[in-house]
Amino acid sequence: MAGFNACSHGSQDFYATFLKDQVSKSPTNTITTAIGQIGALLGGTTIGYISSILGQRLTMISACIIGRALVPAHVGPRDLTLIAPVFFEQFFVGGVWGPVPIHLMELAPPALRTLIVGLTYQLGNLASSALATIRGTIGERYPLPPARDGTKWFNYEKVIEIFIGTMWAYMLFWLLLGPEMTQEEREEQRAKALEYERERMSGRSSKEIGARRTEREMGGSGVVEESKGEGAVEYIEDKEKGNV
Repeated sequence: MAGFNACSHGSQDFYATFLKDQVSKSPTNTITTAIGQIGALLGGTTIGYISSILGQRLTMISACIIGRALVPAHVGPRDLTLIAPVFFEQFFVGGVWGPVPIHLMELAPPALRTLIVGLTYQLGNLASSALATIRGTIGERYPLPPARDGTKWFNYEKVIEIFIGTMWAYMLFWLLLGPEMTQEEREEQRAKALEYERERMSGRSSKEIGARRTEREMGGSGVVEESKGEGAVEYIEDKEKGNV
């Protein structure tokens, strides 16, 4: 999560300054920035959906590779042709976030999923909080000729290129090493969810369901009354197929 947060902020925080100081002072800078944010929104939605077909890790790895390849174009042009690479770079910056919620939920223990997803995100924010200072320090290493009034300028093109390129590589490295829930594990989780819904619709409370599960796991009887739940299961499966 530190890499994901750093990539997002690294591609956006100094970008308006880069446009103003090194591209032009044109009002179209605001439009360029807005188009980039639209790209991030569409990327998160589109790539998040694609991940349900191709798998979370493969989708995020592909987004990292393409996003890294687009970095030079993201800061290279000095005219309106910059709009297209800004859109597509932000498409993949936002897109790599698309599979993150379900990916984190699948990796977390079922009893701690809500906690783990939120905590992991906030810890990533904490770990990347100092990176704004680091980016500023990098910028001071690449000064530009001062303005006529003596104002100091820095080469944020190089800062953004170095920083985003590093973050894409960092994310790719950990995604290649990281785990992912297998299809067998997903089916097992689905079966448990259906069992819970069957028992809930048969009239048992969450407390009773938890006690019965614990009893079974501890080696007790706790036999589920299948006859009470068959209709519920059929209802759930029909609902999933869109028949209800």
